[in-house]
Parts: sequence; C-alpha cells; structure tokens
Amino acid sequence: MTLHDQVQPAEARPRLRVAGRPAAAAGGGPAASPVGDPILDSKITAPDVPPWTVQRPRITELIAGGTRWCPLTVITGPPGAGKTMALALWAAAEPGAVAWVNVDEYDNRPAVFWSYVIAALRRSGVAIPPPGAAWERADDHVLVLRLAAALAGQDPPATLVLDDLHLLTNPQVMRELDFVLRNAGAGLRLAVSSRIDPLLPLHRYRVSGQLAEIRAADLAFGTTEADQLLAQHAITLPADSLECLVRRTEGWAAGLRLAALSMDAHPDPGQFVTELAAEHSTLTGYLVEEVLNAQPPPTRDMLLCTSILEEVSADAAIEMTGDEQAAGILSAVARAHAVIQPTGAGRYRYHTIFAEVLRLKLRREHPDRVAGLHQRAARWSGRNGLLTLAVRHAARAGDWQLAATMVIDDLAIGQIIEPGGGQRLTDEFRDMPSGRSWTGPQPYLISAAVAASAGRHESCAAALDAADGLLGQVPADQEAGCQLAVALIRLTAALRTGDLAAAGPAAIRAELLLSQIPDAKLTRHPDISGRVLAGRGAVELWSGHLDEAARLLEAALAAATTSGREEPADCVAQLALAEAWRGRLRRAAELAGRTTAAPAARGHRRPGPDPHPAALIALAWVHLERNELREARRYVKEADTALHRAPDELIAAAAYLVAAGGALAEGRCSVAGQVITRARSGRPIPPWLDQQLSVIQSQACAAAGDTQAALAAAARAGAGRADTGDSPEAAVTLAHAWAAAGDGDTAAQTLAPVLAARGIPDRVRLYAWLADARLGYASGDRARGHRSLAAALRLADPEQLRLPFVLERSWIGPVLRQDPELAEAHRRLLPALSPAQPAPDQAPPLPAEPLSDREREVLRHISTMLSTAEVASEMYISVNTVKTHLRTIYRKLAVAHRGEAVRRARELELIR
Repeated sequence: MTLHDQVQPAEARPRLRVAGRPAAAAGGGPAASPVGDPILDSKITAPDVPPWTVQRPRITELIAGGTRWCPLTVITGPPGAGKTMALALWAAAEPGAVAWVNVDEYDNRPAVFWSYVIAALRRSGVAIPPPGAAWERADDHVLVLRLAAALAGQDPPATLVLDDLHLLTNPQVMRELDFVLRNAGAGLRLAVSSRIDPLLPLHRYRVSGQLAEIRAADLAFGTTEADQLLAQHAITLPADSLECLVRRTEGWAAGLRLAALSMDAHPDPGQFVTELAAEHSTLTGYLVEEVLNAQPPPTRDMLLCTSILEEVSADAAIEMTGDEQAAGILSAVARAHAVIQPTGAGRYRYHTIFAEVLRLKLRREHPDRVAGLHQRAARWSGRNGLLTLAVRHAARAGDWQLAATMVIDDLAIGQIIEPGGGQRLTDEFRDMPSGRSWTGPQPYLISAAVAASAGRHESCAAALDAADGLLGQVPADQEAGCQLAVALIRLTAALRTGDLAAAGPAAIRAELLLSQIPDAKLTRHPDISGRVLAGRGAVELWSGHLDEAARLLEAALAAATTSGREEPADCVAQLALAEAWRGRLRRAAELAGRTTAAPAARGHRRPGPDPHPAALIALAWVHLERNELREARRYVKEADTALHRAPDELIAAAAYLVAAGGALAEGRCSVAGQVITRARSGRPIPPWLDQQLSVIQSQACAAAGDTQAALAAAARAGAGRADTGDSPEAAVTLAHAWAAAGDGDTAAQTLAPVLAARGIPDRVRLYAWLADARLGYASGDRARGHRSLAAALRLADPEQLRLPFVLERSWIGPVLRQDPELAEAHRRLLPALSPAQPAPDQAPPLPAEPLSDREREVLRHISTMLSTAEVASEMYISVNTVKTHLRTIYRKLAVAHRGEAVRRARELELIR
C-alpha cells in the first residue's frame, strides 16, 4: 500500500477490490490455507482508485506493454512513489482477469505465501483445482511444480500482481517464485512492485529480454500531472512555484500529495513551496518519523553527517563520520530505502527533499558541527581531485583562506583567470567578502585573478600589492605555487591592457617558476604547463611572431588534452587568430568554431557560452580575406559586444584592423583612415599591430590618390628596423606605394629582394607577386605580368584569398578580360572579375555624377537582397535616409528600380 493511502484515516479507506471480482472465496466464508490459517480477503483484493487520483495513461501503458510482452514486469521506487496506485489504475483498465496479492512479512512462510497466490489466482478465474485438493497438501516443491504445470496451460495467460514484494526476504520463497514463473511459460504474467530490486535473478530475465522495468524516474510526476493532482485539492500554483515544487520533490507522488494536503490550509501556497522542507511541515515530519528516526543511532548519525555531500561514497562516509563501519551502513540503508539512490561506481545520492530535511535536522541538532563537516568534506574532495566541490564546501564553512589555498596549491589559478563552461570555479568565490584583511596571500590572489578576468585592472593591481606583502610568510612548500600565480595574473593583466613590455617578462618568470614545481605535482596538474605555454604563445602572437605563437599555443592545447580538462577557450581562440594571420583560413575557422556557438538565423546566436572575442576576430579576418564583407562586419560587431563584457586592448586593436581592411575593400578609403586613427588613439599599439595598420593606411592612401601619404605610411610600416628588408611585408607595401606614385623602377628595386628571398610567408609572397604583376603590365611586359599574376592566383587558391585581388581590381579587371583563360582557371576565386563583363574595347559607360561612399554602401547592401529596414540596421541610419539614398542612386545611374541599379552598378564595377 502506498503513502497515498497512508495519509487517509484507516476508517476512511474503502475495502479495495478490482471491479468485477467476487468479494469472498467460493462457499461464502473465508477460505483456509493449507496450514490451517484463514485467507484474508483484504490480502487478495486490489485497491480501489480514490477520487483524487490522477489518471496516468503514460504509466498505465508502460505496465500494459510490459505484461503484454514480458513474463516479468518490475516496478521499483521509494515509499510513496505511486507504485501501488499505478498498478491499481492499470488493473482497473485491464479487460482480462488480474490476480492480486498484498504481500506482508508473514508471507515469508512458503505455505502461507503460496496459499494466498493460489487463492488470488482462483478468484481471478484461473482454472486451478478446487480448495482442499490433495496437491495443495504436498511438500513445497511438489506444490510449486503442480502450480507451474497448471499455469502453463492458461490461454490467455493468467496475470498476477505481487504488491510490496520487497517484504519477501526468504530465499526459498523467491527461488520457488522464480521456478513457477520460468516453468509456467506463456501461461503467466507477473507484475510486482517493490521499494528495491526484488530477490529474483533479474539479470537473467533482462538479458533474455523477458523483463520490463519501470523505475522511480518513470513514476515521477511531471509538472502537468502535478498540476492535475493539486487541482484535485482545489489548489492552483503559479508556473514557477509549480516547477519549483516538482523539482524539489523530484515528482515524488507522496511528497506532492502531502504538500497538497498542507497547502489546503496555508494562506500562501507559493510561500509554502519555498518553505517545503521547513521544520514543522507535514512533509518534513513524515520523512523524519518514517525514515530518519526509524534508523538505529549509527545509521542516523551517518545520514546526518553525509547529508551535506552532493554524492556519497563508502570512502566519503568513513571520512565524514570517522567510523570504519559507515561504508557497510551506507550500503545497507541504500538497499532498504529508495530515497537513497545509486548513481554508479559505488556512489549514492539522497533524494532532494530528503537531503534538505537531513540538513535541516543537522543544523537544528548539531549547529556546532556544520562548519567542521564542510571543512572535512573540502579536504576529502581536494584529496580526491574534486577541486570545485572542495572549494564549495570550504566556502560553505566560511573558510575562505582554505578555499583560496586549495586553488593556489592545486595550481588552478588559470581556471579563475579564464573560466571555462559548465561549473566555473570562479562562481564559488562569488560570496567571498571584499575589503577584508586576510592572514595569507591566497585570498588576495584569487581576488586579483577575478579582477583581471573581469577587466578591473586597478582592483587587480591593488590585490596583487596586498598579496606581495604576505608572500614572505607562506610555508616553503607553498611559495612556488603562490609566486607562479602572481606571474600568471600579471601576465594576464599585461595582455589585457596591451602592455607587451610587461607581458614578456611575466611570461618568462612564469616559465622559470614552473620549473621549480616538483615533477610529481606537475604530473598531477599538467594543465598548468599548458597555461604557461598559452601565456608565452599570446606574447609571441601580439609580437607578430606568428609561427612561434602557433607552435606554443598548439603545445598548450596538447597539455590541456593530456590533463583531461576541456580546451581553454582563450588558447583555442588565440591559436585561431594566429592561424588566420598566417593565412591558414580553414584551420582558423575550424578552431574559432570550437569556442563560438553556431548562429541560429540572421546573426542571432543560439544560447551557449559567450564566444571568445579573439575567436570572433579570427572569424572576421577569415571572412575579410575571402571578401565576405557582410559576415566580417557581423563578427566584428559580436566581438565589440564581447569586449564590452571583458575588455581587452589588444583584441580591440585587432578589431580596428579588420574594420579598416573591410572599409578599404569596400572602396571607402577615408573611412579606413578614420578607423586607423581611432585604433591608435588612447591605447598602446604593439609594433607589429601598428605595422599592419600602416600597411592598410598606405593602401588606402594609394587608392585615394594621395601617393605622398601612401609612401609615408609605408615608411612607418618599416620603421624601427635597419632596413625594409627586415620586414618583407613593409617592403611590398612600399613597392606598392612607389608603383602608385608612378615610379616603377624604384618599386621594382624595392620588391626584388622579397621575390628572391626564401621562407617568406605565402600571404606576403602573394602580395609581392601581385605588385610585380602590376609593374609588368604597366611596363608593357605582358609575359612578366601574366607569369606573376598566375603565381599570385595559385597562392590564393587553396584558402580562397580574394581580398588582395579585390584591392587591385582597378587594373586586374581589364587584364582578366584580355586573358580569359587565366580568368576561367580561377573563376571560383574571382567570380566578380570573370570575363562575363564588357569586352576591352567596350568600356562600361560611367555615370554622369559619381556615387558617394554612403550611396555605394547602400548599393552593396541591396545587392545582397537585404530589405530597406535591414540596410538601415546595418548602416545605423533611418529607413527614410536609406530611401533618400536609393532615389539618388536611381537618378545617378538612370534606372527605375533596385534590380536595375544593382545590375548597372556591376556593369560599372562599382560593386562586385
């Protein structure tokens, strides 16, 4: 019988019976068992369904399916899970006969048990010899043999329910039950309910496909069913309160029923849900009296001591109680009570509401023990590699010094500096008091790391200063770990503020301190090596040493994989950026994709971890290099949003670099210059990044016809070096500027060393061949021009690098029209420059009045099928302003609608 029934007064309970079944044995009086005891009618009568019961067709179908196809159906769950009522609902709906036995402890006598089984089967209409037949008085084995034989011939099969089978503990009875079930074959279907797995060879039935199992999780009420149950008591809860109730009770039927009975008299049902496990609640009283106080003192103490744990193992139980017998106690109580549920690998968890009740009793009965138990749990968790749990318990004990020390000693400061997804270690320090004086440097180091991660650089510096004053007081075995944490925090802060002059020494010091950590400790925490490598890689990245940066960051990722932790998002993102700048666009996109959630539609991103801004910039660069400018802009915007949450001066400068390149690709030279000016104002720019800005600035000035400014910017790109030969990219930029100025000889002389050199990055070689091709065609040497342009196209093909050719479209377009074979060979790379354009002698007519930069931008947007509203959103202008631009465009191009405007603009090579 379930707790549903137990919460009713005994006299209010109806005498329970399946509809259509006789109320007494044949003959009008109580039947007698072979041992002379009367057969109690109540033990072989199925329960009626109370009027407040919620119909559960989902569970009914599970039971019906089990009894239809399997000899054995087992329903297990804690007290009050609704096992009996589920069987009663199914039995009431069954068209065939159902025999029912309510099992109790007295049925452990084989003769008593089988007398009730036989009586129940007879009552359900199964053809069994009448009472008093000689075979009923035979010895036990003959009895079960003859019963199995009688059942084997049943067609349709007999259906037998044994409710509360966990009360049968006599091995002989269980062996005999197994014998009957196996030998009755298709003539018997057995459905049992039990608080624990019954003592039947379930593994054998499971392997042979003859077992249907319905567990507590199946029986748990969902929110809809819980709402229906409460409605039976005229109670309505808001959706959030209902979800809270279901979550805390885990859909436990009796818990919901008891809550409903209590809420009936409560003035605020929503508040009742919040206080569900309060000391004087009905639910708490039931669990305390029926479960906790029913245990012997050692078991009760073990339950209270381990209640603070999220999962309990034998070792943890021993640690928390100090009693070597606790492991056996845990196993025994788990077998006896389904409110203690196995989670695998010898671990258990307490039912949510039961755990809340245990913690309540612990606080009430032993308030002085709570902090000590949490400290004990913290140390045990730390020894077992469960750092987040260890810190959580230390925090709940209020021992922040212990919590911080465990992180520093575990070499886990990187998890604070760069939190990963899932359970973040940083969150455990959310409630650590600020402004408090600590006796050791570790809490200050945690505060500094949190501040560095959040971009609060002044707070970070203040916490580091406070930690520095206490470093001399730490024990010798903790000193290296503390010093390493300081170096890594300083490295992070320097990188975030763009201070490469400070970042370099910090990275070197971190590497030196790492060598002082004992090998045994590094073996246990291999991810710290990855963290140091990642820091060095970041310094090399922003210094422009891209190959070395990629090597170090790859090694850092390998170290993270070895440690079994998830890949550090910052390391993956910076490697993506290095690969993008090296021209390995496919690899960059694949890496960046690991740290960003896939876009759902029109730029809106599915829920998930915040994408790393460096990964977003890497994706923006990939799209820029492929001349996919709309996508590049979108990722720059996303990076800008991410940088507002976590400021980073270096990544912000990289975002300006992409934005300037995009403006140049669109032909907006003045805008590109403005972006570069903004990039250099108010922030330190590393020399390599400043060089990249100068390259774009020179190209923009050359495209705008300002050759003197182009030459000056190119000179700045090579500044600080002995000569431009030390920077092939600066040399190519200078050659480009000289070519734009009409000085082909100087351009060729500047370019020659680059073309002759070995080991030049492919992207720089590509630009060099393009410059040489331009010089060849300009000088009338078409063979040289063709040869150099073909070389550039071959270099661009593998990664589909389109941007260099777009920037040179003013002369490449006419050249390709005169060289259709070359254009056709690279149609996929340069679709906009393929020969489907006017012939060389049919130059496209120019508009009478040139289009402004903003009008060209509107044209580019409408050519991608954006609506007027979407164009307005992209350009941060009003819809009416877009319409005004469109009217002007139509007038200047002498067209009547959008399609004509786009087609005309392409003919004029105003857009691609």
